[in-house]
Amino acid sequence: MTETASGSRIESGFARLTPWARRAVALLAGAAATLGHAPFQLTLLYIIALAVLVWLLDVSFTQTRKFRSAFAIGWFFALGHFATGLYWISSAFNVDADEWGPMWGIPATIALAGGLALFWGLGCALALRFWTRDARRAAVFAVCIFIVEWLRGNILTGFPWLLPGYVWTPGEPVSQLASIIGIYGLSLITLLAGGALAVVADRTASQVRRFGPALVMALAFGMIWGWGAQRLAHAPVDPPGALPLVRVADSGLSQGDKWRYSRDQEWRVLARYLAVSGPAEDSRESVVIWPEGAIPTLNFFMLDNPAFMSAIGRGMGDRVLIAGFTRCAPTPACDALMRGEGDASHLRLYNSAAVIDGVSGVPRLSQTYDKHHLVPFGEYIPFWSLVSQLNIAPLQRIGAGFIPGPPPTRLVVPDAPPAAVLICYEAIFPGLTPHGDERPGWIVNVTNDAWFGNGTGPHQHFSMARYRAIEEGLPLARAASGGISAIVDAEGRVIRSTQNGGSVTAQLPRALGETPYVTLGNWLLLALLLIIAALRLAPPQTVGPRK
Repeated sequence: MTETASGSRIESGFARLTPWARRAVALLAGAAATLGHAPFQLTLLYIIALAVLVWLLDVSFTQTRKFRSAFAIGWFFALGHFATGLYWISSAFNVDADEWGPMWGIPATIALAGGLALFWGLGCALALRFWTRDARRAAVFAVCIFIVEWLRGNILTGFPWLLPGYVWTPGEPVSQLASIIGIYGLSLITLLAGGALAVVADRTASQVRRFGPALVMALAFGMIWGWGAQRLAHAPVDPPGALPLVRVADSGLSQGDKWRYSRDQEWRVLARYLAVSGPAEDSRESVVIWPEGAIPTLNFFMLDNPAFMSAIGRGMGDRVLIAGFTRCAPTPACDALMRGEGDASHLRLYNSAAVIDGVSGVPRLSQTYDKHHLVPFGEYIPFWSLVSQLNIAPLQRIGAGFIPGPPPTRLVVPDAPPAAVLICYEAIFPGLTPHGDERPGWIVNVTNDAWFGNGTGPHQHFSMARYRAIEEGLPLARAASGGISAIVDAEGRVIRSTQNGGSVTAQLPRALGETPYVTLGNWLLLALLLIIAALRLAPPQTVGPRK
């Protein structure tokens, strides 16, 4: 029998399996790793799953076609992970069942998972190029998988969902490290922990070599936990009334109910939002926030309808409303559609958030933000001029899709600190909140999580949004249609929340000063990456005989 890389009994057992059996083990380990993410947060199980992946790569290292073997192991691991972690994407196809339905949702989800899994396959193949028979492979594994995870989150518009660092519950001590090295830095040391755990099984190494890396990682996370606990314990407490009261509200309507066609549907949905927003006479509140696409665009564009805007003004009173609406750029095509002429195929549409203020019920549209980072295939179709000939439209089914706006900027909010608005999945991208002179006093996240169904998707999305608060040192107010609406402080802790409808009100938490992550960006992350990569250059251990 061929000896495996480090001689552990676990690896020997894997080596006796057929290649397809090892791929099945990788698939199951990847699926189990999903339980590390929200809402389960079984962090240790995720790290164990990473250790299993390292042991499988140890076997690949002994194979004749080792790079092909490593790619397959990494791909199957990630396929199991992304298929189980992103299964909720199929729910989006059920919203417009007449056009899409389950027959499209399931294969589309598997195709997405398979595409994302290519990154892990490449990362594992890259790792085999620098693999070792000793503890140094833990660093190799962490660096190579980190590189492909960073690429996954940044190239081809990026999709940094289910990053390894998200297995640490936001708002708890370990998560506070994101204020220094961001979610990618936390992902890097999480990957290193998985590699260090795998080394424990190395029978041919000395006790120090076997247990040393795991003990060092345990000590490191203990220190991180202690520092984070101190950071949370010494967080300043806001005196009552020092900052404005903010209400986040969700109508509780499902995506299907909201988009059910009726000539007065917009008015019906508006009545639901006004009901959960409280009385206009409630002068204690300064700001009310509604989710992304709060009102369906069926018969008219809300911001261009004076009667509709007046009704919003009467419902809000002197309060400021921040809400998501579909905005139509003022063009002849938009004017024609408002008159009941033409169609929506040539409109310039934006997925927008509007700041509506006023006095005594008289509304004023003061500012708008047009979503910058659109969802491919959800809000626009790449290469539309070619794909349109196949009669394929974006899932949102408004015209031919949205047009991206400029990057987020600071918006002035009367009676509250300036805010930066992140629409929907913009909140999963680190560093999108403006910095420097444009740094806001809080983050507003309006989103439509009704697309995600009632499974794990809304919990994952909420967890990632909370990490943006930690990284930026800014409080977060989140209104989520069909998801979790909440007020979150600058440490990522939930002040108040509600799910699937209703509203909550809380004093807006204070903003912190600029965090090291804000001031230094990714320089600290780069330094950490180089230090871990340099561990590969350490003297190799001597592999002794089996005992």
